Amino acid sequence: MAAFLDPGAWGREFASAMEGYEYMAGMWLVGEDMPQESNSVTLHASEKDQYGLPVPNVHFDDHANDIAMRNHAHARGAAVYDAVGATRTFPTPPYPSTHNLGTNRMSQKAADGVVNKWGQTHDIANLFVSDGSVFTTGAAENPTLTIVALALRQADRIASEMSGKNI
Repeated sequence: MAAFLDPGAWGREFASAMEGYEYMAGMWLVGEDMPQESNSVTLHASEKDQYGLPVPNVHFDDHANDIAMRNHAHARGAAVYDAVGATRTFPTPPYPSTHNLGTNRMSQKAADGVVNKWGQTHDIANLFVSDGSVFTTGAAENPTLTIVALALRQADRIASEMSGKNI
């Protein structure tokens, strides 16, 4: 609970909240991270890993809708707790991770994205992308099972296309 209450927090207010831990309830609110073109993963210009390769640089900013959704959820959550007699509520900061998705967006036309509905790139016939980068939006839940479902569907398509000597 301490990690979610306020990561890295310390002091009297934090200690007071933790002393009441056995009387504490929590509410996890999850919503969709809206895509933004400015969010990206790039390679660092000078910093290298132990193999001499550039390290990734992840840039993420909340979309205005993300902030509005979070504020609305905190207000509604506080109202629920107030209705049952809560003496204090603590709106927690966003969890310090994101699902960075959508960098190779799926689209019907090349002008609108990178891959078609099979994860096949619009520009290179035998290049397929099998991960969350093909998503058109971040959704509100962990993307793993959707990625797996798309990859299985894609594998069937690749096998069929290879059998037909189309790729």
